Amino acid sequence: MYSLYTDKHEDFICEVQIKNASLKGSKARLVVESADGINLIFNGKIENGKCNIPIRRLKGLLEENTRGTILLEIIVEDTYFTPWKDNFIVEEHTSVKVKLDEQRHPAKPSVIVKVPSKSQLPKKNEMVPLIELSRLCEKFNIKKANIIKRKNDFRQLVNEYFRYNPEFISQKTKVLQSIKHLLK
Repeated sequence: MYSLYTDKHEDFICEVQIKNASLKGSKARLVVESADGINLIFNGKIENGKCNIPIRRLKGLLEENTRGTILLEIIVEDTYFTPWKDNFIVEEHTSVKVKLDEQRHPAKPSVIVKVPSKSQLPKKNEMVPLIELSRLCEKFNIKKANIIKRKNDFRQLVNEYFRYNPEFISQKTKVLQSIKHLLK
């Protein structure tokens, strides 16, 4: 079975031997007859015993998986020959296939509101990194509602903050425990 392509230009090339006739003025063409009644003709040349017929890409002409018959016609000195015939199928030469797994939606999110006790509230010297981190979170649109989805962004933000503010590194654990109360 011969393959034709929707997305690739190719040349049909074969050797032609003509006996008792001259190749001068000979013509070659490829006829594509689809099973659903669409016929295409591609003209080519015969030079030095080589037949070359360019076949353009078939996108918009024939659909993928179209089947039918393809045949080579040669006309030599006003005589018609059909020296080759085969079945064909139209395919994509280059393709990318994606199989999407079933979309998974998590169960309804649960929302828990917790009011911190006085012992959980930060001390005055812890307020500086808390306020600065909460402002950075607001700037990068990290909120209580999306912190789980944006945990990698949040983690990177916190690590960068403490890298540039090493004087607060000893308070990092306490600050991280308290920051969720300040996020909007």
